[in-house]
Amino acid sequence: MKSKVNKIISVTVAIAIICSIAVFVCVNIPKQTDIPTDDGTAKKTASTIVTLIYDVNQRNFSFANLVGLETYTARGGYRTEAGFIKGVGNYTGVNISALIETMQPIPNLYSLIVTSEDGETQMYNYSTIQGITNIYDQDNASNPNPIGKGNMTMMLAYQYEGNLLNESNDGKLKIVFVDQQGSITKASLWWKKITSIRIITE
Repeated sequence: MKSKVNKIISVTVAIAIICSIAVFVCVNIPKQTDIPTDDGTAKKTASTIVTLIYDVNQRNFSFANLVGLETYTARGGYRTEAGFIKGVGNYTGVNISALIETMQPIPNLYSLIVTSEDGETQMYNYSTIQGITNIYDQDNASNPNPIGKGNMTMMLAYQYEGNLLNESNDGKLKIVFVDQQGSITKASLWWKKITSIRIITE
């Protein structure tokens, strides 16, 4: 009987020790943070949603980082090569210029190379980054000719009509061009499933 009690006590103590070890491991697992490297850059972690790169420096942004920056909401849409107006609505996100300013110092004039999840890239020159783009007739989508130049805002959007972007369609982040009037711009300017933005000098 005594032996049986001792066995029960031993098993109970063993279980308690295993539980204690499990708790200790969980509490002390490193958080997902940027890991600095020898060249001063930061390795991507599981929480990284987009990486901003300039020269040898880079900043990794989580979704919480982006939402913590000043938000901007405006309206826009795009005209496809086939002559259809799509994506019209209100977008919320971060003004690209405000995002770039988090990487200081930056050149007075610069271009951007934006990379998507599939490795495809899109380059934007400085005037496009500043929102100087062709706008099209929303009421006559078949007209391929611009109706003027818009003073748009280039935005890294994460919401459409108040909802987070559909990850399977647009990814979590999308480059859009918006203003308060909902002007229509060229579809090729809009870029989805963004993973990195590289600043290059012009």
